[in-house]
Amino acid sequence: MKTITFYSYKGGVGRSLTLANIAMRLADLGKKVCLIDFDLEAPGLHLKFKDYLNSKNIKKGLVEYISEFQKNGFLPDDFKDYLVDINYDGRLDGLIKFFPAGNVNNDNYWKDLSSINWKDLFYNNKSHGVELLLNLKEVINRDEKPDFLLIDSRTGITDISGIAMTLLADTVVTLAANNSENINGISKIIKSLKNEKNNLTGVLPEVHFVLTRIPYYTNPEDKHKEAIIIKKTLNIINRDEELISKVFVIHSDRELEEEEKFKINNISGKSKRNDIVPIEEDYLTLFEELTKNSLDGNEVSKFNDLRECELLIEQALSVRDKAIKINLLKKAIKLNKKADEAYSLLASIYDDLEEYKTALFNINKALTIDKTNLHSKYIKAYILDNMDDRDDEVLMLLNEIIDKDSEHWQAIFLKGNIYYRKNHFKKALKYKLQLVDLDPNYHVGYNEVANVYRVMGEYDKAFEYVYKNLELNPKSKYGTGTLGEIYAELGNDREFYKNLQLSFVFGMKPKAFQRIISTEKIYRKYFNDKKFLELLNSYRIKVEFPK
Repeated sequence: MKTITFYSYKGGVGRSLTLANIAMRLADLGKKVCLIDFDLEAPGLHLKFKDYLNSKNIKKGLVEYISEFQKNGFLPDDFKDYLVDINYDGRLDGLIKFFPAGNVNNDNYWKDLSSINWKDLFYNNKSHGVELLLNLKEVINRDEKPDFLLIDSRTGITDISGIAMTLLADTVVTLAANNSENINGISKIIKSLKNEKNNLTGVLPEVHFVLTRIPYYTNPEDKHKEAIIIKKTLNIINRDEELISKVFVIHSDRELEEEEKFKINNISGKSKRNDIVPIEEDYLTLFEELTKNSLDGNEVSKFNDLRECELLIEQALSVRDKAIKINLLKKAIKLNKKADEAYSLLASIYDDLEEYKTALFNINKALTIDKTNLHSKYIKAYILDNMDDRDDEVLMLLNEIIDKDSEHWQAIFLKGNIYYRKNHFKKALKYKLQLVDLDPNYHVGYNEVANVYRVMGEYDKAFEYVYKNLELNPKSKYGTGTLGEIYAELGNDREFYKNLQLSFVFGMKPKAFQRIISTEKIYRKYFNDKKFLELLNSYRIKVEFPK
């Protein structure tokens, strides 16, 4: 079990977020990771995992563990009561266990914290604090068997931060912002860590220094500014003796200033514009340094394959040519057989190419990897809907999706389409109305409702909803088409042709119009109409008329 403590002299430098990103990548690599929040007076590590952790499940943690020991004089019977699962779905089946600071939402947490007598715990002749925390580390290693133990230390120079670094850590990552208070403070800490007299275990920890919140200079002529900052920082830290040989950098990122999120799982550099902050690469560079002697060749290869796979998927999303997309996604799958996103994207492309069997094969592959993915289930439903006589399968899938997500508008949309096609117009109307209830600004939803009212013969309602569509989107190709169809139902050919022409002007494509005339019976009376044929020809709309 490799133990890494993350420490900062001051807060606000991204210490906890850096730890969280490292933990995520380790889990991605199939590693078992345990986290401890040692920042007892300002615990916040649980907030970094808010999307993967229900804070209500935190009942007790390190504060209660220490407090109960100090009160009762013995260790708890079941250590697992203090651990919480972080439900992160790692690429290679890793997992993350979390030992929180405690139940910070309970007033007893702060009472227990204030009751801990650190002097008695660590500095009296009969104190057992060192044994307590060494035993804690041993219990974690014995019972949980993690590959990595990551500790989020308290800021400043305190008993608890010193313990987290000198007593428990094999490696210490120190982080500082680019100002004299931060850098001078970190310099003192690193000097202390390098002093054998201050070490409690007899083995000096490996120490790394990270300069954070550094501006990312996009202009080549400004690149030297970062080098100057790094050189100045090295001179300050090494002014009396060489304490570090390298400065790692984590750049500032506006996106993180707006909302903290994981970045290490993203790809930068090769595929993004030069003006995009490469914080993903910053995290990955630090990660590779921290794990260079802890991952074997196969794991490093898997790591590199995962990164390359993600890059290929990102490239596939950014190109328009379908052949290139397919080639990139197939390469991604060769690198990572569990790349369900690549299979899902391939399925959508093949569906668009009307190669439905190949599309179905790929989406089934995606669902084999992740059976719970609602988006993949929807894509399968969409593919099946394009195939003959699969309505029952499609409806079953859509019901599964809507049971899990009652506001999944794509599933609701498709379900309404199926009932419409089956001439179950009241059921179709129910789902079409639900679309506009979910999003009153969804102009397509109003058009869908209008179309159902049209075939039901409720023309006033049809006009009402199609005009709501056109109010939101005056150049709607489907809205003007539906308006023309309503007039056709009423026998007003002049308005029919006027609105049909507007539909073509606004971008109606031959493939979409082919689908419309194949399902909407109202067009059949125009198939031999000279004006209708001339209109199609003038806009180069080539279709096959159904028999």
